[in-house]
Amino acid sequence: MVEHDRRNVLKYAGLAMTGGALATGGAVADTTGSGTGVTGTDGPAAESRGWSSIGGNAGNNPVVSAGDAPETPVTVAWEYDQGGPTAVVDGTVYLTTDGEVHALDAADGEVEWRTDAIGASGTPAVADGTVYVGGERLTVIDAANGDLCCQHDLGYDEDIASPVVANGRVLTVGDGTLYALDAAERELAWEFTPDGDPLYEQPVAVGGDAAVAVSESRAFARELADGTERWRLDEPVGDDEHGRFAKPSHRQTSFPVATDDVVAIGSADTEPEAMWPLGYTTLYDVETGERRVSSERAAFDPAAIADDELYALESHNVRGHDRETGDENWDTAVSTYQVSSLAIGDGTVYAGLTIDGEGYGPGEAPEDENGVYAFDSETGEVEWSVGTDEIPTIAVTDGTIYASSGTLVAIRSENDGRDAESADEEGNEDETNGESDGETTDNGTESGDSGSTGGNDTDESATGDSNESASGAGNGNETGDGGGDGNLGEGNVESEADSNEESEGMPGFTAGAGVVGAAAGIEALRRRTDADTDDTDA
Repeated sequence: MVEHDRRNVLKYAGLAMTGGALATGGAVADTTGSGTGVTGTDGPAAESRGWSSIGGNAGNNPVVSAGDAPETPVTVAWEYDQGGPTAVVDGTVYLTTDGEVHALDAADGEVEWRTDAIGASGTPAVADGTVYVGGERLTVIDAANGDLCCQHDLGYDEDIASPVVANGRVLTVGDGTLYALDAAERELAWEFTPDGDPLYEQPVAVGGDAAVAVSESRAFARELADGTERWRLDEPVGDDEHGRFAKPSHRQTSFPVATDDVVAIGSADTEPEAMWPLGYTTLYDVETGERRVSSERAAFDPAAIADDELYALESHNVRGHDRETGDENWDTAVSTYQVSSLAIGDGTVYAGLTIDGEGYGPGEAPEDENGVYAFDSETGEVEWSVGTDEIPTIAVTDGTIYASSGTLVAIRSENDGRDAESADEEGNEDETNGESDGETTDNGTESGDSGSTGGNDTDESATGDSNESASGAGNGNETGDGGGDGNLGEGNVESEADSNEESEGMPGFTAGAGVVGAAAGIEALRRRTDADTDDTDA
């Protein structure tokens, strides 16, 4: 076991922190809400109710409770003109798109707040009133109003993986190292850099108070509390000379999936250059690392662990395997080209996918080439589908399926009453805002002395997240082999100028966006104020 030796000394004095809006940072939230500072500092962060991180929870295991999925028949309740990795907690949708984080009202999709471009990518993790997001830095945001608390710069060019939060620890992988941030203290609790192969830069899975991370040749379980080793695996499952733990790709991230009892890890045994890998998904005891069962050869990407079923993805399809024997016993009734993400409900499997048109004759392919499909968990037959513009990734909670591709759509039961309630609330708000001296324009935006804003806080075109390719986990940014070996020593927080040059200084935690100076932040605010004034004058 080798700890800290690649970087020699990584002693952090702590996190520079600010409470409230960052007036001097370039990443100031564009917000319609209010707040008085950064939340989540009074105690350790706990998982929030909802779809709190990339796989729905800290174990990345998308098995949802009764009532989380919509009842049939379903309809699209609302659509937002941008898409990207999504978390949903306590009635708010948190979306990473084009380097920004947007917060939407889950009831109607209206913008609550949005940050400027902060280099964010991957799926946010939400816990204890705080949003954590990876990308260029690990960024900490107040969930109530979008104010930035601080950022952790790892000092290299690749993106930091989507974080997960469990038992007061915020966990992410960057530059082949697993970092555990103390959520209450806003400082590094521990880190782990293995000797040999670097860790894949993808989300870890938490199960039984251990974080499981994977490299090409080994898998590691580390204690959440202090990062000490619980167990390690040195032999990926496979019967081929090319056997290895499955590597992230542009199609699939292949990260582990865990419960409190077991963890599923994928392995491949085809040539590394193979266009369509084959391999296994294996369940290990989360306490001891003992191997329990492996799937039949094909599916190498863990997807979900249900009571009796282990779901796993291969290059094109999703398969269900018996948890006791590993035998394949479930498949979809449609021919798929790629399955991007999965959620398991009560009697139904929900999947974001694209259809393999070549598997059908003329006029025989399903109508929705890309979309959300609901399959019977016993037969694999299609119960319903909703088409999307591109292959979507999904998040499922509170009676809604959030499908994100080029845009974000909320799919609910036709009998869901939230739309009507939202309409009533909007009507009441319009009456209240109508006290101003201005007139109401055709788009519902009031002009006049009160300066109230319209329903959608963005004038940008629908772009989606160009960096987010569809993948087995809904996060195409988390690719690569975790390479790189920076020589990092002690130093100071980077300024904007420092970030553009090679430096021997130790990257660390900065207040707010840290990468843009006060002048840039003030200028951004001035431009936004001028734009708002122009809109009002118009």
